[in-house]
Amino acid sequence: MNITQHIADYITGADIEDFPPDAIDAAKGAITDCLACMLAGSRESLSDILCRYIDGEGANPAASVVGRGFRTSAANAALVNGAMAHALDYDDITQITKTHPTAVLLPAALAVAEEYGASGKDMLLGYMSGFEVSCAVGEALSEAYYDDLGWHPTGPLGTVGAAAAASKIMSLDPEQTAMAVSLAASQASGLRQNFGTMTKPFHAGDSARAGVVAAKLVRDGFTASQDALEGRFGFIRAFSGGQDFDSEQVAANLGNKLYLVESGIEVKKYPCCGSAHLALDATFDLLTQGAIDPDAVDRIDVMVDFDPPRSLIHSRPLSSLEGKFSMQYCLAAALLDRRVGLQSFTDDQVMRPEAQALIPRIDMRRIPGNEGKPSWDEGYHQVEVQLKDGSILRQQAHRANSGALRGVTMEDIREKFRDCASQALPEATATELLSRVDRLEEGDPVSGLADLLRG
Repeated sequence: MNITQHIADYITGADIEDFPPDAIDAAKGAITDCLACMLAGSRESLSDILCRYIDGEGANPAASVVGRGFRTSAANAALVNGAMAHALDYDDITQITKTHPTAVLLPAALAVAEEYGASGKDMLLGYMSGFEVSCAVGEALSEAYYDDLGWHPTGPLGTVGAAAAASKIMSLDPEQTAMAVSLAASQASGLRQNFGTMTKPFHAGDSARAGVVAAKLVRDGFTASQDALEGRFGFIRAFSGGQDFDSEQVAANLGNKLYLVESGIEVKKYPCCGSAHLALDATFDLLTQGAIDPDAVDRIDVMVDFDPPRSLIHSRPLSSLEGKFSMQYCLAAALLDRRVGLQSFTDDQVMRPEAQALIPRIDMRRIPGNEGKPSWDEGYHQVEVQLKDGSILRQQAHRANSGALRGVTMEDIREKFRDCASQALPEATATELLSRVDRLEEGDPVSGLADLLRG
């Protein structure tokens, strides 16, 4: 079967009625959360650098840069907004692909929708279509893609999903859509070795940009193959390391599974790598049971549901960005401050003597007996704190494995939005933005939303 063409047929035929209310609500929750992350990320130094870069390039002012007060081309807006969405590592994840889906899909969908005068309903449908496509392709890849080959899963899969979203919003026909997905597949990239630097959030932005560029070029007559996903030298085989993949799964699952419900949206409670979150949950559960004096800690053993280090590659972090990808620092911050929030990740906080003294006493390993198994098989982390007096404190935290919106409520998301938006927008503007996202499917033009986001 021609998998790429099957994907194109799914995209062009997708309708808002294909998605039940819980999927639509989860999508709107994810969009609200991602906009919050963009607004907070707009104040990060990487945003300054990217904005200087695109200002120097010059471009048609067609799409808004969130929180920065100006427009640029749709491709440039997708690049900057995507990088800002992922800058704090505070954006959502989804279980099947272990990716940050919305940080790529929404920037692409928002930029294209604004440029082409689309409605909020069009943008929402483009987002949901791209989500389903990226998850279906991701489920066909080998486990090596996620664990061993060094790819940042968000980047390559996000590129394909962004092209799907952009193609849907631009109403490309099936042939054009297949070529847009294929052209995007040739731009797919992202290396895990760059975690802990500005390049990790750049992956999300660059993937969003690639999806927009692919759809716009094909719309103007640019050509690509129509089998770049499943072909002998295509995306699925290449990103699987040449083995243990199953391209036919895409056709079997896309349109039959509903990934927005089956894989769900997990909104982050902490602005750091998601691989540390269950361990943080367990640590905070321990802290609610009684105070733990960091000076009384002899060692902390963290047992996780993946083969370390995976994404947590900085066991001895020396900067704020490295701290986001350090289990050791995240747990040290939790014990020292009894909270992990935006203020936890500065160079000064990571390098403070009390944190650096605690970090070497924290060890991370796979849950015994499960070494070599696929990530997230066990679905829980365990934190064991050994005190100098010989006593041991132990707590597990389990992953939420069902529902479209997992681990949080819509009010939790709105509260996070208000907190993040306060760094870039007046309170009244933030309130109006929440109202507009709540009624996305009613069909108001995206331009009004974009005007508010631009600041």
